Amino acid sequence: MAINFGQLLTNMEKINASDLHIKSGCKPIYRINGKLVPINHPAISKEEVTAIVNKILPEKLQERLKKEGSCDFAFSIDATTRFRTNAFYQKGTLSIALRRLQYQDLSFERLGLPIVLNNICKYKRGMILITGPTGTGKSTTMAAILENINSTRAEHIITIEDPIEFVFLDKMSVIEQREIGIDARSFDESLRHALRQDPDVILIGEMRDRETIQIAIRAAMTGHLVISTLHTINAVHTVSRIVKYFPPEEQASLRNELATCLKSVISQRLIETVEKKNRVPCMEVMIVNDTVRKLIRENRIEDIEQIIRNGQDDMQSFDLSLSQLVKEGKISMETGEEYADDIPGFRRLCKGVASSTDRSGILAGF
Repeated sequence: MAINFGQLLTNMEKINASDLHIKSGCKPIYRINGKLVPINHPAISKEEVTAIVNKILPEKLQERLKKEGSCDFAFSIDATTRFRTNAFYQKGTLSIALRRLQYQDLSFERLGLPIVLNNICKYKRGMILITGPTGTGKSTTMAAILENINSTRAEHIITIEDPIEFVFLDKMSVIEQREIGIDARSFDESLRHALRQDPDVILIGEMRDRETIQIAIRAAMTGHLVISTLHTINAVHTVSRIVKYFPPEEQASLRNELATCLKSVISQRLIETVEKKNRVPCMEVMIVNDTVRKLIRENRIEDIEQIIRNGQDDMQSFDLSLSQLVKEGKISMETGEEYADDIPGFRRLCKGVASSTDRSGILAGF
């Protein structure tokens, strides 16, 4: 039986699959609630995989795939269904990994995102970073923030992505989306050009190298709002990672710039619900207030974790977010303990007892 690629795609929404993996000589595999699930389907031949790639890969990227062995791109099958895709060679044959992007409703309430994001969206300048491992919903959260801005104020928004994931319609804002490999050659080059295109908000799909980080910080320092992602596990790791991109002799200056322009780091994980039919976001939120700013400048980055746990200025730790999910009945206590950074502290939070005090004296003098 020949493969019905369109049916494989439409089935993803029906069974709530986030990803689809297609490999020559194997049955298709869905990822459902974080778990890989093979489906009852004949193995897909090498020729069928090649035909699928030739159909969905933009012509401009065909040469990149041949030259580099892999290629990121995205495609749509209708106005509300889009897929982020990577085609790549393994053992000399093509494979495909597809991520389904959910367009239905990007409101914070439906996505289960914290209320403090409404305040974060009001920033006019500086840098907002969304972080987390692959597959934790960073792109969706970033899209939700952008859509909130698009719906509430008139801004000129430029996105630089590889590939374009969510396609936005102009509402109060004017949005222009550029895709690496099709509209631009690289993130750093496109970002330089964006600074000359009168932007208010610049979205960078991912900060992958020192040069892109450097230009993004400069943009944030000169009156633009920059929104981007990093593959880091929490706020402390995010700040440390950015600093370590630079040689030791430049790090003090870089920390000073970062303390000035960084506004918030939103780190997230996806946690399985009680019904085990879905996953919900668990989020750490760091707001760069005067205390955090001082700690970054003084290279006391590890101490930021305590400030987040203290909950100043609507900050929240992962454990606080987990405890709220338990209280709301969305996840079980056992699941919460599995993901908690500090299990005794998490248990106290579930009982409504504050778990953090300034035992280390970090706040002294602030």
